[in-house]
Amino acid sequence: MKAAQLKQLYSNYTTPEEVSVHAYDSYYWFDTDEGTVGLKREEVPEREHTLLLELFPKADRGISLREDQWRRLLFQREEATFQTPPHRYRFIFFTAPHSVDQESLHEAFQALFPFPVSIIWTDGRGGVIIEEQTERPVETIAFDEVMDVLMSDFDMKIRFYVSEFYEEFRSVHTHFTFSQTMAETASRYLPGALATPLNTALYLYMDSLKEENREILASNFLKGTESDGELLDTVKVFLEHGANASAAAKTLYMHRNSLQYRIDKFTELTGMDIRQFDAGVLVYLSILYIRY
Repeated sequence: MKAAQLKQLYSNYTTPEEVSVHAYDSYYWFDTDEGTVGLKREEVPEREHTLLLELFPKADRGISLREDQWRRLLFQREEATFQTPPHRYRFIFFTAPHSVDQESLHEAFQALFPFPVSIIWTDGRGGVIIEEQTERPVETIAFDEVMDVLMSDFDMKIRFYVSEFYEEFRSVHTHFTFSQTMAETASRYLPGALATPLNTALYLYMDSLKEENREILASNFLKGTESDGELLDTVKVFLEHGANASAAAKTLYMHRNSLQYRIDKFTELTGMDIRQFDAGVLVYLSILYIRY
């Protein structure tokens, strides 16, 4: 029997890419001439399931025991199945622009680490890597150094959000949910391929503000410069470099005097001395709202 015949008999068939990771156990999976096909367990009587196993090999979902423990813990809250909690752990969310060869990318990710990690796919484009560490110190992966290699190998921009390391396992669900929120926030606001808590947190603060409060914030502290994108981008880079004019000018490929002129112009127009910490933070938040 070919996949086409199977699909005729079971119109509600699906593929792994169409099913969220926490729903995998609700399906029977079979390898066919057209790839892996899933059928809802509740829609396949036991006798038919036995017959199908004779016609099609059962698909190996490729999930290790440890990955299955993490999947059940994080997505189904089955804490009793989790064995030997790590000393510390972090979540690395990844997203590709389109569906990818999961097996190849899985192998590439695993090769980055000197020890096994759990990689759980949440859909056809992305998922989460759980990096565990014992009490024995282990060198961590610098993702900014390996991203270019990954993108070159797979000819696509893979986006990452890398959480902090957590040590309190009792709060694993809280840490995971927070990391998920941060990853989603980074995907909306940050154009770069690598996001961290440090470069994402301010956007989370912005998201928590009501729309009308954001508008008031921007108008109060930008005072008529909202439409001058070039000026605001200069101020943003200046603040991101700790108000260091030389470093900001180098990033913007500008002469230091030209950058200084723009900063002075902004201060004159708004009355905000962005070299002062409080003013700098308020202006930076306002620019994030206007420009992003």
